[in-house]
Amino acid sequence: MARLWGKLIKKHRIWRDVISQADGDDAQATQEALSEICYRLDIPRPIWLDKHTEEIERFGHTSFTQDHFIESIDFDKFEIEFLREKHRSTDPRNDFGSNV
Repeated sequence: MARLWGKLIKKHRIWRDVISQADGDDAQATQEALSEICYRLDIPRPIWLDKHTEEIERFGHTSFTQDHFIESIDFDKFEIEFLREKHRSTDPRNDFGSNV
């Protein structure tokens, strides 16, 4: 289970954002989470290209501009990003005296 973060960017600032749960890391789960994010942000669903699939696989995030929407939008960019679980390091050099 992964979390997908959707952000609407307007004038280089996060205007609105929402987090959705994806039931896996495959393409189908990503598409379902994207649909939920678009519904919750009340925006049209963007056109998904091979470029977006490659960016999600390589970097864990991708973005959509007006070119990827059929309707006009009132924001500059729509970004989605996978939020990975952060695990605590077991390296003793990173223990800053919490077990003293």
